[in-house]
Amino acid sequence: MVLINENKFGSKAQSINDVAKRLTAINWYEKAGVTEKEAEETFHRFMQALQVNKYDIQWVSKEQVPDAISKLTFDNSELWEVLRELPDQLKKDIEAEGQVSLLEKAVDTVPQAVFHAAFEKAFQTCDEEKTVSFLVGHAMYIAVLACTAELAGRTELFAPLLELLESGHVPLGPEGNTIYLL
Repeated sequence: MVLINENKFGSKAQSINDVAKRLTAINWYEKAGVTEKEAEETFHRFMQALQVNKYDIQWVSKEQVPDAISKLTFDNSELWEVLRELPDQLKKDIEAEGQVSLLEKAVDTVPQAVFHAAFEKAFQTCDEEKTVSFLVGHAMYIAVLACTAELAGRTELFAPLLELLESGHVPLGPEGNTIYLL
């Protein structure tokens, strides 16, 4: 999959295309509602990469997703404190490398590609429109963050999250320091 012209944008475009390929190949929500120790360990590695130490994981079933989403709040969330600042920090690194136009292209193209893959699977997983919209928007947000980290040379931040997604699971978000995992 080539979303971004590598001749125009150079080798960094190839790495973004590689991330896009991974994101669009994911069988989104494949293991929704299945609790797996390995997925928890992968999520722990993601939190370690972000240097977030204060959190609990709560697994949710497919049926619990709408309720879990309604509880999401960024108040008193160590994860949100990190994620809130991260895009600006990464963008500074991207600006220093002169890659802003590539970031803009990635933000325009990669979430769109992820939308199609995530929408179909979200609709199969949860039939409530509001829940499907949340899941698809969430997938697109993750795509932007993963591409931004890749461009900033911080691949390690989102590598565990991509592994988690590829395993069929997704962190829905925080309610304080409790992270809902699907």
